[in-house]
Amino acid sequence: MDVQSEFWRRVSIEWLPAFCNARGYDPQGFKRQAKTVSDVDAENFLRAIDHNVVSVDTGARFRMPQSKACEHIFWEHPARTVPRAITLWIEPIVTIAAVGRLHLDYGWPRECLGMQSVKWEFDITAFKPRDLTNEYIVGEVKAKGRELDKFLANLEHCCTAGAHEVETNAAQANAHKKWRGLMRSRAPVFWAVGPGGDSRVFNVIYRDDGCIALIPTSHQDLLYPP
Repeated sequence: MDVQSEFWRRVSIEWLPAFCNARGYDPQGFKRQAKTVSDVDAENFLRAIDHNVVSVDTGARFRMPQSKACEHIFWEHPARTVPRAITLWIEPIVTIAAVGRLHLDYGWPRECLGMQSVKWEFDITAFKPRDLTNEYIVGEVKAKGRELDKFLANLEHCCTAGAHEVETNAAQANAHKKWRGLMRSRAPVFWAVGPGGDSRVFNVIYRDDGCIALIPTSHQDLLYPP
């Protein structure tokens, strides 16, 4: 069975029924054709599940040891339609696929990995075993490549501005939140992840004036031990 068929088969028989049962939704409301998942994201998502990198509870909630919140892979649309419309949520699919790679491809211990940081700044976190407070790798995930491009441009603006007030534009405010998260964590590696294998790694240099330099680097810097 090809990876797409296996992915959708398991969505239909494992996670969608569990998600709907936990919330009292009708699975017939699921709009499968509304979203597409790339082969690489489907494969890495299934790898994360099948190697027990990510745990899944009876309500189809996904979590890792250092996660500060659970992830869902379905988006609930407004209740004005019956049955309620449900679609796949691409960003958590890509997040789970990426965090699985940190363990399976880059050697990070499962107990050092998480999804959603303590203040909700980052989608992906990796900690050194002896310091489970300060992240070593932090990551942001976007569901579309153009969203990732726009986010990185806004983050670069924040990082070069140094200490500044939060932006009013929603996209800029999101990037500002990541800048504050970097300043809090002092994480030396930032990982920007998009769909279809779009993956960009940066070394993070912190300056005394609050400015941050994001230096593009190779994926070797995702390897454990750093």
